[in-house]
Amino acid sequence: MANDPLSTESILKHMADAIPTHAKGDTGSDVSSSLDAISLFAHSCMAAVGFRLLGFGEGQKNESELKQIAPRLTDKWNASASSHSFLYAHSQSSMEYVIKVDRLGGKAEIRGVGLGDERISRFEITTRDYISNSALPLRITLTEDGEEDRSDLEAKLKDVFISPHRIQDLAAEFKTTIIQKLIPKLHKEGYEESSAGRDARDEREEGHARRQPRQDPLRDPGLPEPARPYPFHDPLAAPRRPPVPAGDFPPPGFDDEYDLNRPLRGMAPQFPGPGAPFGIGHNDLNPPGLGPHDPLRGSFVGGGPGGFGGGMHPTFDDPLFGGQGQGQGGNGRAPPGARYDPLGPGDGPQRGGGGRPPNPFGGFGNNDFI
Repeated sequence: MANDPLSTESILKHMADAIPTHAKGDTGSDVSSSLDAISLFAHSCMAAVGFRLLGFGEGQKNESELKQIAPRLTDKWNASASSHSFLYAHSQSSMEYVIKVDRLGGKAEIRGVGLGDERISRFEITTRDYISNSALPLRITLTEDGEEDRSDLEAKLKDVFISPHRIQDLAAEFKTTIIQKLIPKLHKEGYEESSAGRDARDEREEGHARRQPRQDPLRDPGLPEPARPYPFHDPLAAPRRPPVPAGDFPPPGFDDEYDLNRPLRGMAPQFPGPGAPFGIGHNDLNPPGLGPHDPLRGSFVGGGPGGFGGGMHPTFDDPLFGGQGQGQGGNGRAPPGARYDPLGPGDGPQRGGGGRPPNPFGGFGNNDFI
């Protein structure tokens, strides 16, 4: 079985190989702070799984120089006291990747992003939980003649961490949160993705698919959208009328241009009442036996008061004649509303009785009717 590229020994070896070579007579330190130690650790993890260093930060590519001195770093890698950045590429991807380590008080934040993807992966740690400040600053051992002696460098780097167990904890977190999200399903001898990383990747891909639906490869993007049912917006459709507000008045601005809501002028109403001259014959619409007491009368047809009038043959009790033919006392010789023909002079009904209307030409005689 191949060795794990992110094992403790592999990481320490890559860290030792990455520390720049000192010029003869240079007495500067190599790892001077916890930020330097965490940044060097992150770079070693990326190099261990096949990432190739291109520069120190986005837009600062210097691949040709770095290729000549690889696996060493240049002396500019830790020039900043608060933040370190690395720009990478990988043979299994066409993208470029940025790893950035920032110091935030007593914590360090490690971020990774694929340029063009714009999805940042990050996690933070408390530096004192991983780094032993008593082992800093760290410097490569020099011989008596000023030459470097790197034989004990890995042991010195191991002492920079609290324990080997903490090295593996940090490597596992970096692998799950950064590497597996930057390049999912990375192929490297001895490298295996963790189950937590696979679950996180699946969840992330699912969320990305929801935000950006997959395009149908068989569909021509130049074709217009298919027709959709209402309420699909139709620019040629007439605008919908606003709902009529509740109240006794039409909405402001309503114009009944064609008199659709007004009764017809000069014509009988649709359901005339008994007081209108056009109501003659309306009681003939009642079912036999019901007369004006039809239960539908209140909704569809009119009806004369008290059950009189409204027939096809109007009597003097019909409102057409003002209802003056029926008196209080009535006429015993004829039923109410019946016509009575006098038999001779003086045989007419008493004035005010039923049977005929008052004589409009009363000056011509008592019982004359013209």
